[in-house]
Amino acid sequence: MRIKETFEVMRSVALSNSFGTLDDEDDVTLEVNMEYDPETRRGSFEFYETGTEEWYCAGGLWVSEDNELVDYDGTYTLTDFVLDWLQVQGIDVSHMRKVLND
Repeated sequence: MRIKETFEVMRSVALSNSFGTLDDEDDVTLEVNMEYDPETRRGSFEFYETGTEEWYCAGGLWVSEDNELVDYDGTYTLTDFVLDWLQVQGIDVSHMRKVLND
């Protein structure tokens, strides 16, 4: 059975590419939509600025048979609230946290 949840967080956000930071903003309220299917071991995330959708990000999540997050796409790095939500669902994100923080 798919697990779905929507919640809000407030974060600083930035839009960057290989040329550097193009835009940034502090204290942005984001609506976060998380989804995970334990049967297929695939999930997704989506977050955007509440009310305007000016800031937007979405991507996919892949979990191994050992219940460890092994891959993602859609963004350069995963945010803490995506990793936190996956951990609450019982997915091991310790290696991904280490890789992203190094």
